[in-house]
Amino acid sequence: MSITRLASRSKVTRQAISKHLHVMERSGLVRSSRFGRERRWRLNEQRLSDARLYLDQISRQWDAALGRLRAFIED
Repeated sequence: MSITRLASRSKVTRQAISKHLHVMERSGLVRSSRFGRERRWRLNEQRLSDARLYLDQISRQWDAALGRLRAFIED
């Protein structure tokens, strides 16, 4: 979608959306391409999936650590 189209569905300004998209592009979460005067943005689903897997791994590590702490405190 274009920034204009994204902004029409949100209370966030076009400038704020543009800033966020550029940060996300640098991280590889979205890609942009030009169509005439307009820039269109697309989600990089693989990169998002990779991030999700990483966050799930960290979540499991924290759950395990908290479980060990609980067992230590309760004993």
